[in-house]
Amino acid sequence: MIRSAPGTARPLVGACALLACALQATPATAQTPLTAIGLGYPVAPADGRAAALGGTGVGLLGGTFSLSSPADLTQHVAPGFGLAFTGEAVTVDGPSSSHDTGRERIAVVRAVAPFGDWAVAIAFGGDFDQDWSVRFDDTLALADGTTVPFEEAREHDGGISTIDASLARRIGPLSLGVSAQRLTGSLRQTFTRRFDESEDGGPPLGTAGGSQRLTYRAWRFRAGVSIAISDRFLISAVGSKGGDLTIDPDEEEDPATTLALPTTVEVGASVRITDRLLVSASGGVSDWSPSGDLEDATAHDITWVGGGIEYQGPRILGGDMPLRVGVRRAELPFSTAASAVEETAITGGFGWLFREGTAGLHVGVEFGSRGDFATDGIEESFRRATLSFELRQR
Repeated sequence: MIRSAPGTARPLVGACALLACALQATPATAQTPLTAIGLGYPVAPADGRAAALGGTGVGLLGGTFSLSSPADLTQHVAPGFGLAFTGEAVTVDGPSSSHDTGRERIAVVRAVAPFGDWAVAIAFGGDFDQDWSVRFDDTLALADGTTVPFEEAREHDGGISTIDASLARRIGPLSLGVSAQRLTGSLRQTFTRRFDESEDGGPPLGTAGGSQRLTYRAWRFRAGVSIAISDRFLISAVGSKGGDLTIDPDEEEDPATTLALPTTVEVGASVRITDRLLVSASGGVSDWSPSGDLEDATAHDITWVGGGIEYQGPRILGGDMPLRVGVRRAELPFSTAASAVEETAITGGFGWLFREGTAGLHVGVEFGSRGDFATDGIEESFRRATLSFELRQR
């Protein structure tokens, strides 16, 4: 979201335009979500296994269908396909009220094909989510002292996604990989305010509203390296560099704008302590601050870290059931304050691998919060579930 309001409000009755200069609105009782600021909420294109392990997608033994390091593609020993879906429920606590919102998305779709010492992959994944909506009641104070109650609805629908093509090569214990990513997406913002009849003699205002549509496009490139020691230890690192994100409004009179994408570095590792126990961890940094301030947000350099434990549990209905638990901490790249908003979560989940490991179902759940009411004036709690399926060739 580049603008705090979705375009210029277009009154549907003439009286609204005539009275606009005399209106003085009281503060809205509904708070815009923290994840609606700037470009929205940064989405992790992760499968259920990575989500359950504290978001560990880099350096994960056994491979992942997450969009992590391209060098980790060599962990796949057979062609495969993965699909992950994520749903999230959010409770926003503001200074005077709280409300619920949510979002659903396809987190990642990826096909991987290893051949000899090489591996290739194509994928589609999320990058930023801008879906949110809120509806609330408030009053508008006019210059003559009268007030007019109204109901307001704001809805943002869209986001930024990634189309990814990756290539990796194994050279002994070392693997190298590169990715080219095309960022694309759109955002539709709508605003509607329906005025009720004033109880103290205020003029009838009818209904006002407006909408705007933005489109996004950019390129980003990634390079990764990993070192594997048999099937017991894997360490991996990946860096990415993006160009300028072009933001086009649908109105011809509004010029396109650009936003510099950050340089990002991530490192992750996992170790199989026993045949049944695996420990993983990853972290990264991203320099968003050179992107500059948006109209409604400040960009920050951010860090994140996460980790988890995977235990090979019992066999159920002929399939293995690994059990997972983890934690993670991250900062959001955009805020309205001088410092970044923090997000923390406890994660967990399980998998079910059947048909001799060629098919799998993974569930990852997260319970967390973001923001601090004492410092940010707003706080959110969220519950998120990631469900992923994978198929591999025998």
